[in-house]
Amino acid sequence: MPDDELVFASMPAALISFACSRGVPQDDLLRAAGVSAEALAAPDELVPYGSLLGLWELLLRRFPGEPLGLSYAQWIPVSVVGIVGHAIRHSETLRQGVAVYARFCRLMDPHLRLAVEEHGEVVHLALEHEPRVVAMAEPMEMMIAALARFIALYLDGAARPAEARFRHARRHPPARYEEAIGVPARFEAASTCLVYDARFLDAPVVGADPSVHDYLVRQAERLLAARAAPAGAAPLDARVRARIDERIERGEVEQEQIARALGMSTRSLQRALKDLGTSFTAQLDEVRRARALELVRRRDVTLQEIAFLLGYGEPRHFYRSFRRWTGSTPGEYRRANAR
Repeated sequence: MPDDELVFASMPAALISFACSRGVPQDDLLRAAGVSAEALAAPDELVPYGSLLGLWELLLRRFPGEPLGLSYAQWIPVSVVGIVGHAIRHSETLRQGVAVYARFCRLMDPHLRLAVEEHGEVVHLALEHEPRVVAMAEPMEMMIAALARFIALYLDGAARPAEARFRHARRHPPARYEEAIGVPARFEAASTCLVYDARFLDAPVVGADPSVHDYLVRQAERLLAARAAPAGAAPLDARVRARIDERIERGEVEQEQIARALGMSTRSLQRALKDLGTSFTAQLDEVRRARALELVRRRDVTLQEIAFLLGYGEPRHFYRSFRRWTGSTPGEYRRANAR
C-alpha cells in the first residue's frame, strides 16, 4: 500500500471511541475498519486510509438520518490532529495557522485539501475531498464543524464564521447546524466552506510560541517528504542510515526521532526493519562504525571528541565498540592509518 494511502492510527481510533460511546460494539468497529486493536494502540502508527471509510459506512448504516458528523465534531479531541494541530496551535496568526493546515492536512487524511479563497472583506476556507467521502456527506459536515471549533479554540473564542456552506442538500434541522458550528448553514452551495471576516486572518493565536511552531513545521515537512518518496526510492535500511548519519552529530538519533523523520511510527519502523533481517540498533551501529573509521584517521579530533560526536556517554563504550569493529583500539588504528 503506498504511503499516501495511510493515516495515523489516532484518526480511526478516535472514531471508534466515538462510536463505542454510542453503543456500537468495539469488535464490530474493528472488523469494519479492518485493523486490530493493537495496531491502534500507538497514535502515530500508520494504518490504511480505508479504515476510516469502513467505519463511516458502518456508522451510517447503524444510525441512518442522525447528525453523526456534527455530533462527532463536538466530541472529537483536539489531539487527534497530532503534529498538524500543534503547529497550528503555535502559529502567530490565524493566517499562518491556516497555511499550516493547508500544507499538511494530507498527513492526517491523504485526500483532504483546504483552499483559502480571499474575496475582498471575506475569506472562504473551502474543504475538498474524494468522491466517496463527499457522497457520504456526514464526514464533510464533521470536518467543517470541527474546523470552526478548532479555530475558535485557537483564537480563544474570538473568531466565529459568518456562515457555513455545504455542497450537499440539508440533512438535519437548521438549529442542529447552528448549535454545532455556531452560525447558520447554507446548502447546495458552490463549495463546502466556512466564511470568515477576512480581518480574522491576522488575529493572533493565543499562547503561540513561534520557536515551537518552527520546530513542528520542520518535522511536518520531513514527514511530508517521506510520504512523497517515489517508488524506487532507496531501501528502508539505507534511508534509516542516511537519516542517522545526517543527525548523529546533533544527538538526534533516537529510534522515535528517526521513525518520525521517515514518516513512520516507531513500531512500524521496527517491524519493517525486522522484515529486512535487521534492526535499528544494527543500523545505528553501522553508521557509527563508518563515521568512526573516518574520524579516527584525523589527528585534529581527539578520541574523546569522537566518542561524544558518535553519541557515546562514556569513551570506554566507544573503545569497546571500536575493538569489536576492527580488532584494534582507536589509538592503534590511528597510528596505523592517520592522515
